[in-house]
Amino acid sequence: MARALLGQELHLEAKNETGALGRVVSALSRSGINIVHLLAYSVGERGYLQTITSDNAKAKEVLERNVPHVKINLRPVLIVEFENKVGTLSPVTKLLGNQNIFIDYCYGTSGDGFKIVGIFSTADNTRAMELINEASVRGEM
Repeated sequence: MARALLGQELHLEAKNETGALGRVVSALSRSGINIVHLLAYSVGERGYLQTITSDNAKAKEVLERNVPHVKINLRPVLIVEFENKVGTLSPVTKLLGNQNIFIDYCYGTSGDGFKIVGIFSTADNTRAMELINEASVRGEM
């Protein structure tokens, strides 16, 4: 069974340099902001961070004040929870593909061992959420 809901993630872009991730997570920690989901990577000279926090609006303000030279955007995402077992991602991606909903990117974690949380950016997050939740109610996920 899958459950989908709409959310927002912070997308940060900065010069790729040693210590940049530490400055970001330290600023959030000092402000009492919990990181719920995190993806960090670099491409050449640029570093990227995509995160969902306990308070994205406050996190954005904190980072704008405390971390210089970083571009910060709030982006809409689809948060999908499903059972942590072989093959549970397949019906989600197949459903979206069959309904011609493009998946721009996704990442996820299975920290508690029982469920997987996937973060998706699609061409139509609202429609994707509706389709996933409807299919789940019908027992198709």
